[in-house]
Amino acid sequence: MTERVLDPATCFVVQATDRTEMFTKVYQQLFEQGLVANGFLEEVIQREEDYPTGLDSRNLGAGLPNLAFSHTEGCFVKKQRIVPIRLLEPIVFKSMVNPEQELPVGFCFMLLDDKADGQAKLLSQTMTYLSQAGVSELKELFALTKPQEIYDFLAGRLSF
Repeated sequence: MTERVLDPATCFVVQATDRTEMFTKVYQQLFEQGLVANGFLEEVIQREEDYPTGLDSRNLGAGLPNLAFSHTEGCFVKKQRIVPIRLLEPIVFKSMVNPEQELPVGFCFMLLDDKADGQAKLLSQTMTYLSQAGVSELKELFALTKPQEIYDFLAGRLSF
């Protein structure tokens, strides 16, 4: 793959009060970079409502923030990317395992892929990294507060 799946321009640190505000802030940057199409914002918001992506992080280790893995249909995506989003304050997502459960999420990996099965591959690769990394390594990642630091940290660790 010649295209970079992780890019410093698509690593974010976001202050938002809810999912819609977070998605809007990230969408504006992704759209300006030509990575997503018109309609992406509405679709990612709706898909999160219909198919929640929050994940309780207790299985990864104690003291880690809950995670989310937002994505939408490939027709709204122009380029493949993993978009790490550090949330300065937790935002409520519903659990992918139990959609009735609300989780305060501190870190989101937005998965962009223009292929039908692409998100599954990106999710699998991201989850493999998260499950194999030690708790101290993940705490270090989730504490970073600058986009470039997040990119530098993940660039050598996520393999594609």
